Amino acid sequence: MIRRHSIFSFFLLAAGIAIVAGSSVGAQSWGRSDWPSDGVCFFRDAYYRGDYFCVRAGDDLRSLPRGMDNEISSIRFFGRAHILVFRDKEFEGRSERFDTDVPNLKEDGWNDRISSLQVRRSGGFGGNHPPSGRPDDPDRIVRRAYEDVLDRKPDQAGLRLYRSRIIDDGWSEQQVREALRNSPEYREKHTMTYPKAQDIVRRAYQAVLGREPDASSRGYVDKVLREHWTQGDVERELRGSAEYRNKHR
Repeated sequence: MIRRHSIFSFFLLAAGIAIVAGSSVGAQSWGRSDWPSDGVCFFRDAYYRGDYFCVRAGDDLRSLPRGMDNEISSIRFFGRAHILVFRDKEFEGRSERFDTDVPNLKEDGWNDRISSLQVRRSGGFGGNHPPSGRPDDPDRIVRRAYEDVLDRKPDQAGLRLYRSRIIDDGWSEQQVREALRNSPEYREKHTMTYPKAQDIVRRAYQAVLGREPDASSRGYVDKVLREHWTQGDVERELRGSAEYRNKHR
């Protein structure tokens, strides 16, 4: 009886391991896998070139494996899916939501900067396998686009304008997002200038070292301008400095 119970428990354990392994995406590697029906594929090079790997809707990557961390340059969507990408592992740091193809992540400030991600099934759809059925609510599309692109709720004028574009002109959510990305508000918010970069570095110095930046901070300003470093990136580097270690012995 004990032996039979032990055998039964073993098979239960084996089945549990198989289920967990089936839902895990921790063993991803660059290659040429099949396209998912609902999911996202991530390419090493811009414009969907080079090796890639795919993640199904509902799966997460808490930490991209060695050789893949900070190596993604373009994203292609299939079926009903959207993603949340994170600058750091374990879904930490700067994040952003995407739900349409991104041919070059450099234009969005994310080229080679993704360390963890979540793929979710959504009501909308990408351009590769559009489903049949009733489209998403226009107001919901506009609000979602405003919150993702401009980081705010739409004003009444914007809501009316893009609602009309969707209903009367047949615009897709991607077209609404593109229009918002071409707006003066978006350009003002996302165009990095030298004074903005200096301010980011100054805040990082104050937060980590408790002082104003000196002449040696010029290198960090250049990183913010040219490589889209965030305040968090600068702070991380400062915490590895000799000055920081000496202050926190």
